[in-house]
Amino acid sequence: MPLTLSALLLAPLVVLLAYTVLAVSGFGSALISIPLLALLLPVKLVIPLVLVVDFIATATTGLRLRKDIAIQELKPIIVPMMLGLLAGVTLLIKLPARWVLLALGLFVFGYGLYSLVLRTQVRSCSKWWSLPVGLSGGVISGLFGMGGPMYVIYLSGRIAQPAQLRATLSTMFTLNTGVRLMLFVISGLLLQLDLWLAALYLLPFMALGLYLGHHLHVRLTAVQIGRIISVLLLLTGVSILAKAFMSA
Repeated sequence: MPLTLSALLLAPLVVLLAYTVLAVSGFGSALISIPLLALLLPVKLVIPLVLVVDFIATATTGLRLRKDIAIQELKPIIVPMMLGLLAGVTLLIKLPARWVLLALGLFVFGYGLYSLVLRTQVRSCSKWWSLPVGLSGGVISGLFGMGGPMYVIYLSGRIAQPAQLRATLSTMFTLNTGVRLMLFVISGLLLQLDLWLAALYLLPFMALGLYLGHHLHVRLTAVQIGRIISVLLLLTGVSILAKAFMSA
């Protein structure tokens, strides 16, 4: 399925916005790109497409910050994350596209409402939380490509130093996307010509977004950026649900 004219014009703007936000705040690229691209393209194309673009972006960031990685905090979460990813990718393959789109809309709207209404407070987390966080984050990542918030909440409660936290999160996201890449190759989800053509088309806009984000002097705080993303999630969640019901 070739890209429509609206996708050709609007998808680059979505990717540019998503990776500018990523460079400025250190989070939010998938939360922006997946819901908005799902309005333009089939959801089973969007999730592996964003995975390919995201892997390049997170791997690049992770390499720059590798000296600050807290390896000891990653070890207990890796195995449950892999099990969750396997379950999530299996659901993505087995479920009809309409049900994936419906579930994505509910998740996006619900998370947007949660993050907007409840002010996140950083609290100390026990290492035992690595099991449920790894499993649930893996399932959400495999099915929707948006499990990042689970890892942010958990690791924020384990790591106090901002530089260590950002480096460890970047490594976590790189591991997550790397495992998903392997699972998507095995499952055949990456064996779509349209996906690679779209990825090649969008990669320059990802790079431009990262460049702009690193050089912008934005006065918004991370909390303010988070609220803007939350409102955007609410709006796109409603739009995705409408698209899912109209495609019935």
